[in-house]
Amino acid sequence: MNSITSLIKRYPQATFWVIAISTFFLGVMLFGEMGLLAIYFVALGGLFVTAVADGRRGVKTYLSRIVRWRVGIQWYAVALFLPAVLYLVGAGLNILSGAKLATSIQWPPLSEVAIGFLWPGLLGIALGEEPGFRGFALPRLLAGRRTAITAALILGVLHAVWHIPVIIHDGTIGMISTILIVISGSVINTWMFNHTNGSVFMAMLLHVGIDVASGDVGVLKHLFTGADLERQVIWQTVAFVAFAILLPILAGRELGRKPEASRETLAVEQPLLAK
Repeated sequence: MNSITSLIKRYPQATFWVIAISTFFLGVMLFGEMGLLAIYFVALGGLFVTAVADGRRGVKTYLSRIVRWRVGIQWYAVALFLPAVLYLVGAGLNILSGAKLATSIQWPPLSEVAIGFLWPGLLGIALGEEPGFRGFALPRLLAGRRTAITAALILGVLHAVWHIPVIIHDGTIGMISTILIVISGSVINTWMFNHTNGSVFMAMLLHVGIDVASGDVGVLKHLFTGADLERQVIWQTVAFVAFAILLPILAGRELGRKPEASRETLAVEQPLLAK
């Protein structure tokens, strides 16, 4: 076994984050918007490290998570509509604080929303990020002795660091908002992960749900204009953070993970252990 393979096997989690963060930073720094294609190195990095550290069995598990779609219908509702609900809660708080709805709301055509859902939503951003973050990093973090909420927060912070190249010019409020929503989203994703048999597909849908509600496609952003839209960023963040705080209170710090499920993960997906 050569030294590089040995190093990857010993530190798979660290190797993954080095690949994910360095390739994204370099891609954006060197190629600007075209460098955003480096997003796929998150998924490919997870696949590469899995192949080296866990072999064919690990790769099979890694890929199967991406197409693991047979979950309860309620989780499709959570993934697709919870982001919109949280945005609307933020909108309600925004209105209570003095904001006014746009006088003439021009909703984007349904065809535009559908196209945005698929690209760059599902097949671009979500497919590039979630297999690595939720299919590789999260199972390893959960396989350790740490609680699910701790694993979610660690992943959320690392995910936020990964975002720095594309949020550094968003201004203070924009940066803080993105960081807090990414960390809050990690808590929500971990809760959903524990209830959907570790489905990365559902994490991808949640990611697209956020983008369609208020991200790149941003259907609901048309509710406000000007300063009211800027304040909406703050109130939307408040809604996401409040929900992320509420989740461990209601579901427990294991975010719905059952002890027997944890033992099953350790037994079935060895050697997917946290390192």
